[in-house]
Amino acid sequence: MSWRRNQRGDVPIGCLVGFLVAVIVAVIAIKVVPVMVTVGEFDKEVKAMADRANRLEYTDKRIQKNLVGKAEELDIPINAKSIWIKRSSTRFKVRVTYDYPIEFPGYTYVWHKEHYEDRPLF
Repeated sequence: MSWRRNQRGDVPIGCLVGFLVAVIVAVIAIKVVPVMVTVGEFDKEVKAMADRANRLEYTDKRIQKNLVGKAEELDIPINAKSIWIKRSSTRFKVRVTYDYPIEFPGYTYVWHKEHYEDRPLF
């Protein structure tokens, strides 16, 4: 009776499990990759603003306004209270913290993200 296991149309259970794992990974990737790209773009903007902080025209309010504008453009949930800026005579520090919800079918993952930059002022 072992010959019945190899009949046409018979799908090994390992193939079904592998297909199910591949579908789950694909669903996660479809939801997470765009979020990672937008967070990466915002991180570049935070670094650019931190690099420009030593210029006279880049005040703390202008940097905060630029970061909030970029976050709105990228649909990142940031407001002015999420941005912490400290400027001393020699250092510029900026910290942006927020929670980004990633919605999966039947579950919402809240990703806590923090961007921190510390630059010297010349």
